Amino acid sequence: MTRTWLAPLLLATLWGVGPALPGLLSGDLLGQPFTDLYPSVWGLWWFAEQQPGLPTWTTALAAPDGMGFYYSSPLKGWLAAIVMPWVGLTATWNLLLVLARVATVVMAHAAARAWGLSERGALVAAAVYGCAPFFQGFAVEGIVEGTDGWALALWLWAVGRRRLGWAGFGFALTVVSSWYMAATACVLAVLIGPRAWAGAAIGLALASPALHGFLGAFPDRAPLDSATRVAMGSSFSIAAPGLSEGLQPFAKTSWVGVLAPVTALLAVRRKLAVAGALLLLVVLSTGMGPHYEVPPFSSLRFPYRFHAGTLACLALLAGVTADRWRRGAWLAPLIALEGLLLSPIEPILPTAVAAVPALYADAGSVVLDVPGPVAMPPGTVNRSRPRARWFLYAQTAHDHATPWRPDFNAVGVPSAQDGLDAVRALDPLTGLDAPTRLDLPTAIDSVMLHHRGLGRRLRTARTLLEAEGWVLHGRDGERTLYRRAP
Repeated sequence: MTRTWLAPLLLATLWGVGPALPGLLSGDLLGQPFTDLYPSVWGLWWFAEQQPGLPTWTTALAAPDGMGFYYSSPLKGWLAAIVMPWVGLTATWNLLLVLARVATVVMAHAAARAWGLSERGALVAAAVYGCAPFFQGFAVEGIVEGTDGWALALWLWAVGRRRLGWAGFGFALTVVSSWYMAATACVLAVLIGPRAWAGAAIGLALASPALHGFLGAFPDRAPLDSATRVAMGSSFSIAAPGLSEGLQPFAKTSWVGVLAPVTALLAVRRKLAVAGALLLLVVLSTGMGPHYEVPPFSSLRFPYRFHAGTLACLALLAGVTADRWRRGAWLAPLIALEGLLLSPIEPILPTAVAAVPALYADAGSVVLDVPGPVAMPPGTVNRSRPRARWFLYAQTAHDHATPWRPDFNAVGVPSAQDGLDAVRALDPLTGLDAPTRLDLPTAIDSVMLHHRGLGRRLRTARTLLEAEGWVLHGRDGERTLYRRAP
């Protein structure tokens, strides 16, 4: 290994491992439990268990009939299938997350070198892109498809080096790592010009099974209304540092600080085309504009994720300026620290409980957790999301199924014919009147009542179940398990 790689490897290791170290030592899952973590970890487990292949249907959800489902990061799912049998699910999730963080910085450095920057400039570019609060937010929130920024950087490296085979491979990896990274790569390919088109075409062809699987898995998905879409776009408001604010339910950010934009601004005259591309990607990331009324833009739910392209352009511009300064490389650690300490994202990755309550070992093959998921538009603070620890994540320990049909940010729509309307009425979050009967579908053989989630309606739930012949099977202080009478 040459000395030229020591600095980027050190930066990548410190940024990739440092914020994760307390969580790694705890033995729990890296990420907060409020939104995407437990669905992401469940999906990783489910996808790995279905290998080999690209599964797009599961009977683990909406049991017994099942439903279409596409895991948001097949790339991580395939990697998990290799690692998980050796180290288990928790360690696999944490390991893949840390490796993705490290690899994103390393590949950003390689891409910057491929586009003509020296070691100084490439190190700064790696910090702007790879150490961005944008990627830190994905790690905090447990959004599995958001942390593999390295795949997009790999494709950019191949385009910069004019290596067609690698460009096709890198683009395909980007597609199967994240749809939004793939959308960003498509925009960048158009902006880069003909040198990027052949590799993109090869990548799309290689990833065509994934494209077909995704389009077929959620046939009922519908475009978001414009107000929700804009709310899911980049915001340029001033926010308090995450260091002082503490853990928040969302970790969405397009924050870039002061150092990177100011440094990049000094290179605009030298790289007018890159600056123009940056501005276009900023506009796309806001979710505003008439183009969002027509396909394919109308199908995008989180426009702020175009920020990955903004970061790529910003990184190149900042690197050009750093190349001109004798001590420009010192901007790299300053930019990384600025993001960790001053951005609205928490600097230390939080953790969530990895253990599954022992009571689930006594449940049957189809377990109804009460209360369950409540469908709400993306961006809404949905207090039912942490319940995924029960009806999804608990499956990873005992391999049972759930009759619930999760909404997955309004992509999968709850069925009106699932026979669970009375159960939904028990949920305090729905605001519905308490039911007088449950009449649960015959496929359900176990019901897990969660005391805190039901609140005052716990007694009603118990009374209705026992009146309909369900038998108390066990309790652990936080939940009660009923089984269907023989």
